[in-house]
Order: sequence, then C-alpha cells, then structure tokens
Amino acid sequence: VWIEFVPALYSLVALTFCLDGQRRVLVVQESRPDCWGRYYIPAGRGATGEDPLRLACRVTLEKTGIHVEPLGVVGFEHNPPIGQYPGQLRVLVVAQAIGGTLKRVEDSHSLGAAWIAHDDVRGLKLRSDDFLPWLDDLMLGALPVLPATSWRALGGRP
Repeated sequence: VWIEFVPALYSLVALTFCLDGQRRVLVVQESRPDCWGRYYIPAGRGATGEDPLRLACRVTLEKTGIHVEPLGVVGFEHNPPIGQYPGQLRVLVVAQAIGGTLKRVEDSHSLGAAWIAHDDVRGLKLRSDDFLPWLDDLMLGALPVLPATSWRALGGRP
C-alpha cells in the first residue's frame, strides 16, 4: 500500500494575551534561534486536532510557567499558504493568570518570562509588533468576540 505524505495546508497557532490588574502583559523572551532573546506574547503551534483554547493554556504554561484560564477569543488572523509554506490560522486568546511561578530558567520553550507594563512593551526588542494593535484594543477595554463560555469542541472531545 502506497501512502503519500501530504503536508498540512494550515497550522493552528494560538497567541495568548494575559493581562493583570496593573496594566501589565505577560511576555516571553524567545529561545528560538531565528528570534533568540526577543520578546513576544506566549504563542505556539498546535498539534493536529488540538483545541485552540487548550493550546493557549499549554503554550503559556510551557513558555512562562504561568497557568491561565481563557476568557475568550478576541480575534482570528488568516495567513494563506504561500508556495512551499503552509498557511496559518491564528487564534488570539485573552486569558487570566490563575497560578504558577514566573519562569526564570532557559529551556527549549523560552529564555524566561516577565510581566511588562503596557506602556513599556514597545520599548522591548520584539520578535514582531504584529500583536500590538490587539493589545492596545484590549487595554482600551475591548471584550472577547467569543467568550470562553460559548466555546464548544466538536466531535465528542471535551
């Protein structure tokens, strides 16, 4: 039997906006070689079939040491496939910290994490500034377009 490997046309990526009551945002110092030492919000690719809200929780914990509870989805971004590169469906999740200890030790997921005042985020060496408009909207009081309580996973998965 011949089974041909067909690469996925899309990858699912979750970006987590975790804000606190002091107008700070949880950021990660990246450990990937292409953006080593630069800052970004917790973000990562999901496994096939992984729920976006669970992905946001997993990636945030792996990269920051902080457990989060999703409050909802604030937006979606679609990047179509280009040539050999798969497309991305990016799910932007807002969450609140519910426990854990801020990561200070480098590993394969990140160099560490920090709570940074919203006004100071632009002064960091960022991996990309693509999340800043979303962050600014959240700081101005934008609410999730899809609250976590409305999220349902299909196919019998919890």
